[in-house]
Amino acid sequence: MEMMAIATADRYLNNGDDEPVLCLVNGAWFDQRFTLKPSYKEDVLEGVYGCKAMMVDFVTRGDEVVDEINSWAETASRGLIKNILQRGSLSRDMALILANGLYFKGKWEHDLKFDANLTKNRPFYLLNGDTVSVPFMTSRKKYRRCRSFDGFKVLHIPYQSKSKQFSMYFFLPDERDGLQNLLDKLISVSGYSYEYSCLSETKLDEFWIPKFKFSYDFDVSSTMMEMGMSFPVMENSEDFAEMVEIFKGLPLFGYMIQKACIEVDEKGTVAAAVTMMGFPTCSMYRPKNTSFVADHPFMFMIMEDISKLVIFTGAVLDPSKGK
Repeated sequence: MEMMAIATADRYLNNGDDEPVLCLVNGAWFDQRFTLKPSYKEDVLEGVYGCKAMMVDFVTRGDEVVDEINSWAETASRGLIKNILQRGSLSRDMALILANGLYFKGKWEHDLKFDANLTKNRPFYLLNGDTVSVPFMTSRKKYRRCRSFDGFKVLHIPYQSKSKQFSMYFFLPDERDGLQNLLDKLISVSGYSYEYSCLSETKLDEFWIPKFKFSYDFDVSSTMMEMGMSFPVMENSEDFAEMVEIFKGLPLFGYMIQKACIEVDEKGTVAAAVTMMGFPTCSMYRPKNTSFVADHPFMFMIMEDISKLVIFTGAVLDPSKGK
């Protein structure tokens, strides 16, 4: 399974026990050797991102900084993400670390909940042709917002809410090995511009979604380099002139890592992610649709329907595995 979470600003939403909880937080750690400019600290970090800049000692107290960052990540994810950094992993040349954390919890809409009494094991077909037996969820309600496109189907399940409208979308390829083709199609359409709002109430003869729970570590910078893509390298300290006062001509090399986790069951969804960046010095429509059985690799996303903000997206390759 692969996941990517997007956190864009410091924000907290929780309007009741049954309302979705969305928490986006930011963190910043600067080495004490460099002077953080007051204007950036007050106007950007505190004013825009709502986070406190921490001055630390990467040179002689790196492991203490690791413990501090890990504690921040665990708090930001409500305990779901632990040890995003390992002791001894921080370079003595580290100048700054920027991070954001995301936590989401939502219960399925009342009428669209899954019935735990109907959950049963069914085969899930892997990309290599093997099968695994995993718990599949369903309900007695057969009408769902669903639509067929060219080579895949989209299913929409909203979360309970009286204000913000959060939903999960499931993208299921028609073919058991069609996930890559589906991803190619979605990537080719800028901003996932399929008309989700046009999904209509459809009677499904069969309706099964696997329960899944995953955690995922993703080294963004290494993956980009393996793909032949360059990761941002700040070759001149002037690139950070608005943030900190760094010695002129000092090169800064960047990296980015992310750790994410998600659990989907009969009640709803719990998801969290921490992303960390460090700098050492409609023509596709087909009307026929009679089932939605997600028994082979598929893609999903969690989105706020009014703003179209996607906060989680991922692909389920094997729901029997926890990673």
